[in-house]
Amino acid sequence: MFTTASQFEPITLEDRIRITFEIANILQKQEFLRKLAKSLMMYGCPAHRLEYIMRQVSTTLGVEAEYVYIPNVMFVTFFDQSTHTTETHFIRQSQVFDMHKLGEVYRLEKLLSHGEVSVDEALEFIDQVTNQPLFYPVWLNPFVYALASFCGAIMFYGGRWKEAGLSAALAMFFAIYELYSGRFMSFQPIWEITVCIFIGFVSRSVWKFDFCFTPVAFSSFIIILPGYSMAVAIIELVSRQLVSGVVRMVYAILYSFLLGYGVEMGSQLYGTIEPESISAQGQSSECQHALSAGTCITVENQWFYFLTVPLFALAYCIYLRARPSRWPTMVFVSVCGFVVNWALSCHANAPQQVLQVVPSFAVGLIGNLLTKFTGKMSFDAVLLAIFYLVPGSLGLKAALGLFGTSASNEYSNQGAGFALSMIESAIGITVGLFVATLVVYPRGSTHTPLMNF
Repeated sequence: MFTTASQFEPITLEDRIRITFEIANILQKQEFLRKLAKSLMMYGCPAHRLEYIMRQVSTTLGVEAEYVYIPNVMFVTFFDQSTHTTETHFIRQSQVFDMHKLGEVYRLEKLLSHGEVSVDEALEFIDQVTNQPLFYPVWLNPFVYALASFCGAIMFYGGRWKEAGLSAALAMFFAIYELYSGRFMSFQPIWEITVCIFIGFVSRSVWKFDFCFTPVAFSSFIIILPGYSMAVAIIELVSRQLVSGVVRMVYAILYSFLLGYGVEMGSQLYGTIEPESISAQGQSSECQHALSAGTCITVENQWFYFLTVPLFALAYCIYLRARPSRWPTMVFVSVCGFVVNWALSCHANAPQQVLQVVPSFAVGLIGNLLTKFTGKMSFDAVLLAIFYLVPGSLGLKAALGLFGTSASNEYSNQGAGFALSMIESAIGITVGLFVATLVVYPRGSTHTPLMNF
């Protein structure tokens, strides 16, 4: 019953301390990887790079792990070969844009991959980044939305100065509405459609004062147009991220329907009050001209691009939460992309496929070269330039055509091909960005995981 004999050697105090430290080190590395995944998802890391970045960092730390990403959720599984056990974590995090914090996380990845910081220091640093207060106050959002809408109405939708001013005022209302709707959980699912109904109603009601419906209605919520989501969906599909890409693509298409339904509903509501406001006879020549507006066809003089293009970029710099020190680089890259697009479409008469591939290739090439020679993240500059190329307005115009009830609806012939138009543009952007990465990084990066498209 009682014996002092044992088949195991007694564990010494030194062994206990060593085992305790090894377990603590493993747990510390796993905690850092979880926080890193949450930070990358939160601050706007390119979705198709998330799994690749996490695997690279895990290999650097010597942690056996596997990652699976779907929109807003990351599955993290840690393996223990000695005990043949696994531990799975579900990290749920919605995405917001904060390019400064994402740049700090990228710098941490670079230091960690070169062995210049320990896991203790990395954990402390990532906590500091997370706890940093907002650099831009919340009250600045209405002015940012207004500036983007003002410039977008002139550049993309053929608006005049008065339409741009009205769309800026509606964008300020939209931003304030968004801020207060977030405080009511039951109101969040329908806040976009309700504000679009109001925007459609107001845009149609000012027709007596010679205001055009298209530039006012479309540019009022240019910030939330789902073109970027569609481009990211195609990038994920090309990168073989099938689940995430399909989910995001379906969401972008349905979100276009949602916005289009709201705008058309508001327009038709006012049309029941004054039916002549919807008829084609009530449209002036400028409004008819605005229906086919684009980069080359504008009502105002194109020399105003020297004013509107940088201001549009400046608005998105603040929207992406980039610090002022990054503004010149971001504006320069985005202007380069816009100039290439403008030159090809207005002077070279390039086909639609070339209009997306070549500007995105130029933007991606400049961004990758900046990263290669400066060592800093250039994803923020490329992302800003992509906002000039994304095809969100295509889906919205076609959604208006699908939901329009009048035979003279100006978009009635665009309803069937809207998905193909958006997908074609997004594929062109994807091809250009991937070719640019292939040219600069033919074999990938040596140490630091790539933080680009």
